[in-house]
Parts: sequence; structure tokens; C-alpha cells
Amino acid sequence: MIGRPLHLTLVTLVVLVSGLAIALPGKAVASKDKPAAGKDKPRLSLVADPAFGFTPVTVTLTGHLTGVDLKDRNFCHAAVTWVRIDPGQSERDSFKVREDPACVHPDEEISVADTFTKTFELYRPGSYLVRLEIQAKDGTRVVSSYTRVEVLRVQ
Repeated sequence: MIGRPLHLTLVTLVVLVSGLAIALPGKAVASKDKPAAGKDKPRLSLVADPAFGFTPVTVTLTGHLTGVDLKDRNFCHAAVTWVRIDPGQSERDSFKVREDPACVHPDEEISVADTFTKTFELYRPGSYLVRLEIQAKDGTRVVSSYTRVEVLRVQ
């Protein structure tokens, strides 16, 4: 008789602990998603189209900037740098294209670009890594993660 109530107590305890383990991650994620003090942190995403193809392939890269007010003077005509690492290269040897547009319009016409595009012709088979960096006038940098483009050899 003593073994049965102990067994039920252990089963109840395991069910309760399992329920807590399932409930806690959802609660932690929900609180993490809330922006601090009502302000989003700038983020930059990057997508390659196509993400793979046969040589030669023309890849169009599209970056999207979020978490920035479209009237933010600091990000108006920010510097844009495209970083491309070709097959066999290291990040140190990467190919970089920097665009430094001038902000020449009046202050009341401030407009922040939130979409950036670049096209590359890729001729060599292998894995290419591409990243986008945006630098605001005050030096704030927003960097995307690397996006992989696979170029295959035609057999």
C-alpha cells in the first residue's frame, strides 16, 4: 500500500515539473520580444535571390532595415557596405563595395531608406557569403548576418 501512494506522488511531481518546463520557455520568449522603453533596436536582414544556381549566376541581394524611424536624421543616407567572401577566401580577404551617398536635401525632407539592393555576377563554383552593413552618421553600425549563395558547376 505504501508503494502506490508514493508512485502517484512521483508521477504527479513529474507532470508538474514537465508542465513548468514547457510553460517557462514560452514566457521567457514573450518577455524577450518586448522592446525596451518602446524603442526597437535597428536590425538588418538580407536575402539572396537565387540562393543557388549554375555558373554563371546573377544574384540579387535585398536587405531590409527595421527598427529605425524613417525620419531619423542619423540614418538619412547612411553609408552602405556590401561584403562578399568568395570561395576559398577569408573574411580578411573579402571583396567590399562601399556606397557613401550624400544627404543634400533640406532638413524637413529627411527620408531613411529601409530597402537596399545589389546585384553580383558569380562565375566561380563554390559557396559565397554576403553580408550588408549600414553605418549611420554618428557611427552606429547595423550588420546583417551572412547569407550563403551556392554556385554549382555545369557538368
